[in-house]
Amino acid sequence: MEQLTIISKIALIIWPVVVTMLANFYRKKQSSSNPWTGGVISWPKAFWLSYTIQSWFFLPFFYLIPAHVSGFLKLIIVFHLISWWTRGILELFMIYKWMNWSPRYGISHDIFHIIGLSSLFFYFREDISTVAFGSQGFVVLSYICLLFLTTTAEITFAILFLKLRTIQEQRENVYFASDDPKWVFVNRYTLTIVAIAFTHLFFQSWYAWNFF
Repeated sequence: MEQLTIISKIALIIWPVVVTMLANFYRKKQSSSNPWTGGVISWPKAFWLSYTIQSWFFLPFFYLIPAHVSGFLKLIIVFHLISWWTRGILELFMIYKWMNWSPRYGISHDIFHIIGLSSLFFYFREDISTVAFGSQGFVVLSYICLLFLTTTAEITFAILFLKLRTIQEQRENVYFASDDPKWVFVNRYTLTIVAIAFTHLFFQSWYAWNFF
């Protein structure tokens, strides 16, 4: 268990680097002559895609390792992981195999996810006050709080995407905002959310060794 805790600490410290490296990979891949389904992707969207995949699907597993993280926080993390892995597997098949994914499905799941998180927050409202700033579980609690912002942002991204994507782009299975001028507001908005998300990751890196 001690070795797993050390691995967890190292992972949390280097996480911003991991996300940045994968954002660069997604950007190059979608701009190459052999891209995946989805179309050309802008830098802000590449960072957002990398952040959501790495920090919603994989990062939470490291929060489950330390024995001193409160049980109620781990329960919320488990709900998050079950919710997103269920969606993620279905979304992969719908985008890359069945070609029938719609951002509307994502919006529906995001709303469900927020309701689920809100319900758990309400249920554990008395326990939350025990995880004060500076406690060993505060990084996990701050991540959970950030989920409300980032998931809400994901909903607004999807709504804007549905509004701006053309019928031709829909037929071509375009799922990413590019550098086209019509996406300028979406890209700037995305960059703002990415900056907030990365602030948490850097905070987590700074805090990780002493509190995990």
